[in-house]
Amino acid sequence: MNNSAQITAAALIAAATTGFATAGSLELDRAYASELKADAGARSVLNQGNMANAQVTVGVQFGYSYNSRSDDTAGTLGDSDTTMGFGFQEATVAVEGDVTDNMHARISWDFGPDDGVGGAANVNLEDAFVDWSVNDSFDLRIGQFTPAFSAEASTSTFNTVNAYRSVTHEFLGTPSWTQGIQATWGGDTWDFSVGFNDGPGTWSTAFNSSSEADFALNARFDFYSDSNKDRFADQSSWRGSDAGWRVGAGAMYATYGDTNPASTAAEMDALWYTIDAAYEGDGWSVWAAFYGTDIDPNVGTDHANYGFELAGAVFLSDQWEAFARWDCLLLDDDAGAGQTTGEDNFNFVAVGANYYFVPESQAAKLTLEVGISLDETADIANPTGDTGVTAIGNGPGSSGFLPDVAGEDGQFMVSAIMQWLF
Repeated sequence: MNNSAQITAAALIAAATTGFATAGSLELDRAYASELKADAGARSVLNQGNMANAQVTVGVQFGYSYNSRSDDTAGTLGDSDTTMGFGFQEATVAVEGDVTDNMHARISWDFGPDDGVGGAANVNLEDAFVDWSVNDSFDLRIGQFTPAFSAEASTSTFNTVNAYRSVTHEFLGTPSWTQGIQATWGGDTWDFSVGFNDGPGTWSTAFNSSSEADFALNARFDFYSDSNKDRFADQSSWRGSDAGWRVGAGAMYATYGDTNPASTAAEMDALWYTIDAAYEGDGWSVWAAFYGTDIDPNVGTDHANYGFELAGAVFLSDQWEAFARWDCLLLDDDAGAGQTTGEDNFNFVAVGANYYFVPESQAAKLTLEVGISLDETADIANPTGDTGVTAIGNGPGSSGFLPDVAGEDGQFMVSAIMQWLF
């Protein structure tokens, strides 16, 4: 075969090969395009289905607070012994809906102060979890959430009767948000939860954050008088309600300092525990809680703190509800100046009333409250509680109380808080 013939043959083979390759590539591209189109269509249908059941809710608590502290003869506070002004307590936006037939998700943000931890007005991610109903009696919660520990910590601030939560609860009884996984089993008159997480007060942290525990475990058991468990989702009992009760106990254990990043000085074991109960009648309710902690640090003194609270509410009419609460914080003076400098017993009283604009609804509510500190809050040298929440502080702290001048007590505050939900 001469050179011309060889060149011509090579050209024909190359053209044929290119044609076959192009045809194969086109067929492959069409297959990919068809598959992607089908996948996009499936996602579109799924998203449309999810959007149909997604719900957006907004909750706002806004009000005015007046706080007065006793000043010493030297005038340490000067003109600052009176503190007053407007402010948000909560400004929460939440989105939730069904992911699948047996998965329900929720995500929420708080645009108000970060619940006493820093007091700054930032946008804070709070809930970010999915609930997977494995079967009728077994659920798994995965993500960021408030772990099952105390009854009040699991009660939304929009469903409590007071303007502020108690000092004792904020110091000892709230794990705040954490990241992890929690399993819950339930029957007609009982619930049991157990979880594995990063420890109290560790929301929106990276897995290598120094604020996280090496690991933490939480557990809670509740026993009810009957199958109407939902009545205890709030602290009120509307007029005409049937009587019922709940008794529960919770515990949380965390260990710190044995994994990176940490230091020997950061090594610590901590145990929190609680027993609480509630009774609801026809237009009235009472509840009580005991809290305890056992802190065992590598550097410092082992110490145990305790506290309790007793509260009740009664409807004076279909829309007016009166309430009262007493809580007592008992700090272990073995912890030394790092925790308390003088007194180790601290008592607080709160009385007030709620006006519900719509009977039997938390959608619009006005709360009027007077809070009194019967002991010197300056003796609480470390206002940040065992659970990491600043119970007393200039933030103003999650309880609303401020630090007293050393040697002075008798602090009181008046609050008027408007709440609306939609």
